Amino acid sequence: MRVEKIELIGFKSFADRTTFHFHHGITCIVGPNGCGKSNIVDAFRWVLGEQSAKSLRGEKMEEVIFSGSASKKPKGMAEVTMVLSGVHGSRESVTGDSPDTMDTVSVTRRLYRSGDSEYMLNKSQCRLKDIKDLFLDTGLEVKSYSILEQDRIAEILNAKPLERRFLIEEVAGVMKYNARKKEALAKLESSRANLQRINDIIVEVKKQIGLLDRLARKAERYKKLTAEIHAIELRIAKRDYQALKESFQSIVNEYNALKEEESQKKAILSTIENEREIRRLKLIEEEKALEHIQSAFFDLEREIAEFEKNIAIARTERDNLREYLIKLNAQGEEIGKKEDELRSRIEELALTEKDLADAIHGQEAMLAERTEHVRALEDELAESEELLEGSRRDVFRISEQLSNLRNEQSRQQATIEGLKRREESTTKDLENVNKVLAELDASLLEMDSNLLTTQNDMLLLKEQKALKISELSANSTRIEQLRENLAKCKEELAAFHSRIESLNEVIFDQTTKDFLTGDLNFHLIASVADIFEVDAEYEKAIESALSEKINSFILSSYEDIERAIERLGAKSLGRTSFIPMHPPPLEAHGEAPEGVIGKVVNFIHTKEEFTDIAENIFAGMYLVEDVRAGLGLISAGRRSYYVTRDGAVIEPSGAVTAGEVKGVFSKKREIREMEAAREQIIGRIDRLQESFASSQREGERKETELKEIEKAIIDRGQELSIMKLTAENLREEKEKRNRKRAYLSLEMEQISREIASVQQQLDEKEGAIQQIESRKAGIEQGGANLNEEISQKRSQLDSFRSEVTEIRLAITSLRERIESLGKEREGILREIAENAQKKGFLSGEVLSTELRITQRQEEMAHVEEKMKVLITEADRQRQEISVRKEAIDSENEQIVNADQGLKALRSEIESLSQRIAELDILKAEHKVKMETLHEQIRQNYGLAIDIIDPEPLSAEDEHRLLDLRAKIAELGPVNLGTIEEYEELRTRYEFLKGQQEDLDRSIGELEEAIAKINVTTRKKLREAFESLKVKFSEVFVSLFSGGRAELIMTDENNILETGIDIIAQPPGKRLQNINLLSGGEKTLTALSLLFASFLIKPTPLCILDEADSALDEVNTDKFANMVKEFAKETQFIVVTHNRNTMGVADYIYGITMEEAGVSKVISMQLIEA
Repeated sequence: MRVEKIELIGFKSFADRTTFHFHHGITCIVGPNGCGKSNIVDAFRWVLGEQSAKSLRGEKMEEVIFSGSASKKPKGMAEVTMVLSGVHGSRESVTGDSPDTMDTVSVTRRLYRSGDSEYMLNKSQCRLKDIKDLFLDTGLEVKSYSILEQDRIAEILNAKPLERRFLIEEVAGVMKYNARKKEALAKLESSRANLQRINDIIVEVKKQIGLLDRLARKAERYKKLTAEIHAIELRIAKRDYQALKESFQSIVNEYNALKEEESQKKAILSTIENEREIRRLKLIEEEKALEHIQSAFFDLEREIAEFEKNIAIARTERDNLREYLIKLNAQGEEIGKKEDELRSRIEELALTEKDLADAIHGQEAMLAERTEHVRALEDELAESEELLEGSRRDVFRISEQLSNLRNEQSRQQATIEGLKRREESTTKDLENVNKVLAELDASLLEMDSNLLTTQNDMLLLKEQKALKISELSANSTRIEQLRENLAKCKEELAAFHSRIESLNEVIFDQTTKDFLTGDLNFHLIASVADIFEVDAEYEKAIESALSEKINSFILSSYEDIERAIERLGAKSLGRTSFIPMHPPPLEAHGEAPEGVIGKVVNFIHTKEEFTDIAENIFAGMYLVEDVRAGLGLISAGRRSYYVTRDGAVIEPSGAVTAGEVKGVFSKKREIREMEAAREQIIGRIDRLQESFASSQREGERKETELKEIEKAIIDRGQELSIMKLTAENLREEKEKRNRKRAYLSLEMEQISREIASVQQQLDEKEGAIQQIESRKAGIEQGGANLNEEISQKRSQLDSFRSEVTEIRLAITSLRERIESLGKEREGILREIAENAQKKGFLSGEVLSTELRITQRQEEMAHVEEKMKVLITEADRQRQEISVRKEAIDSENEQIVNADQGLKALRSEIESLSQRIAELDILKAEHKVKMETLHEQIRQNYGLAIDIIDPEPLSAEDEHRLLDLRAKIAELGPVNLGTIEEYEELRTRYEFLKGQQEDLDRSIGELEEAIAKINVTTRKKLREAFESLKVKFSEVFVSLFSGGRAELIMTDENNILETGIDIIAQPPGKRLQNINLLSGGEKTLTALSLLFASFLIKPTPLCILDEADSALDEVNTDKFANMVKEFAKETQFIVVTHNRNTMGVADYIYGITMEEAGVSKVISMQLIEA
């Protein structure tokens, strides 16, 4: 068998269709980290049937579908197809091909985003089991040693001994035997459980056959009696039908006569109503004429009212105009008075203007005199200011010289200060350097101490790691023990479930199951068997007392019982009893007869709400010791129902019923006991699961602690490296600081020399500044005297200027007053003109108002004349309305008299209608009775009542009917279904017996097959283990160039369940636990096991995913050479980063990820071996 190619579509990072062709020898898959190389290994696992998403490096299986990238949409499906050649074996059940045509096989697996998946062989759909069967014992299996990755190495070495069994099972080729054994054990367990159930059912069916035999004979008797009753009931029904038919015809005749009389009276009623309608229409016409006259009369009244309103409005307007005329005359008088006052004010303004003009003339003369004085002072001030300006120019020139000297002095002073700052800064730098050097010495000392502490911590952490590994191993053993205990408890729980189901199946007969199937249209409370509990010693007695009522149903009401009976008929089920929840009260029974143990009802236990039902069911029933005691009481005349302890029933007639009962109460008791035991096991399972979860959490906690310790070891190693690097950096820094201290000392000497030179130049400048300042002081004194003289003259000038300004302001104020008086005079003149206009307007308004008053008086006279004519017409219309009203009242009286006659006639017609309605109801009732009787006969007997022979019904028939019904009552409850049920039980019994024999034979064959498998498996495992033990030792010595290794069985006496321990001792080391080996040593040990397996049973394909990542260069060469050797018989696919491994490859595939999230094959090259 050889893999020809694998094709990926939408699988993980391979978005597009990607095909890898594989040849003989070694194919390497290379590429940078994260490019998707391991996704190819995952594709092999997936197409081989891997079901664990975690094994495919995911959380859920849908993650294998390409999830999209920046430029590509997510795929809706992932598909992987693997094509193999050289495949032998028959797969006709899947593909329909024969073994000879199956040399090349394609295996396909698809997964849709909806969660649906498909498996195909040669493009034909198949099951996962078919694919697993194809690769069984070929080495190409999900969990086999043919697929080895870095994590798998640790998994093999760290696994429990029992988990390493797959190594020898794969080599021994017993995987198919294990699969067959597992299937056989499952079938064996199922067959045993089925046999137990069938045995239980057969016992119960046999008991039921014995019980139904008597009931079936009773049902046959019931059928004969019922047939005779039906014949008599048909003759009675025919007689009743004929009587109903005759009565119906009599009712129809009376009905027709009354309908004729009713029609005649309705015709008379119609004639009288027509005459009344004619009078009513005439009355309506007269009322309309009256309404028209009344409308005209009301219009006249409204017009008269309108005229009266207009007269009142005109009178009001006239009065208002007279008042307005009085107001106009008063306003004219007021305007005349105002005009006299305004002319007096104009004369006063003229006098005031003359006084103001005289005052302005005096002020202008004073202004000319003061202006001359101001001009003379301004000339003198100009001469003094010119002299002062010359003095200022001299002072400025000297000040400029002095400023230059002082600037030079400041620059030199700044130079000294800068040098002093440099000196101070250099001093501080020197102090800092000395301080840093001291700190560096202290840090170096502290770093040496920390290095020693960290090295001690590393040793302590490694000891803690070894301790945690030991604790994890112990916890794993404890979890395994809890898992085994949990499995045993679940097996016990399953056995209880099976037994309870078998008992329930036996308790409920087929009629009960069919009756309860589907939706119920009535309120079912419970069955009789469910409401009673009985002590074990009285179970047979109580069950016999109940007899067929044990499967009766308790319903809420009699209506529910009727609906339940309808359901029985609709489903064509057998007979069943129903009991109402609230039965009628019983008649009081006498005291229990002597010789009985007690009333039967006293030996059952039930809830309070079912007490009445219990009293009714067990009324008149007594418990006796045995049949002899019961028969003795019957013989003594104490006729009642007696039940013995062992279940015999003595009826009042002396009939005795005995034999085995179904044991319903004992089975229900057994169910209760088993349910209690089941609850205990469930509790125990809960406790075991809690302990299991606790141990798992403890394991997870310890694993977390171990990871933390391992992380701490890595952190301490990193800290150690950082500390060494830091110490080296500190020493370099100390050397730099020493060089800087020497430089700063030289800098201090240079600054001192520069400060002394600049200070000498500064002293020389100070003498020249003092001479210039003395000459400047003399010039400034002369200027001060001139400045004082100028100030006095300016003061005089400002005084004269103030006087001039005040005179000008006074003149301006006087002119403004004159202007204001002129404006006031103009305003008065305008007001006089406006008053003249108002007087003219008032005169015109007075004339207009007098004219309007005259017009209103004329309008009032005209309207009063019209109103007199309208009042005369209104009186005439009022008289006509009164006459018409009297005529209408007379007509209304005649219509009322006609209505009274109509009322009497209608009463007679209503009486007739009521009688007709009564007859109509009687007719319908007779018809319904006839149809009901017809339908009852049709439904009950399948006959039409019309075709029944009219045989005479004699008095003996009715007496015979009563007698037959009495006989049926004596039979008691009868289940007609027992006849059919009896035959069904016989058929079922024969069928179950056949199944029992088949299961016995099947169990024997399965046990024989399992024994043969065990023998073959033991032999193959023993041979494979011995061979693998030798080859493992040889390969280990070859890879390690020495040392020793061996495999040890944990239980040599039980090779079918033994675990495998690995002992490894690399050269130069003591024998130790393989968990304490280095990463490279672990890898070589695991590879030794892999290659040893190949030596015994080569697989057609081996996939190695970075299995060489932990190996150094020397060991990588050993690994590569061994792979090359095995590649002569096995196809190798190697995912690697190692150049030495690539060097032995025959073919190389390069994988890259040009676009984030999308893997691509960019090169495929052939390498010469």
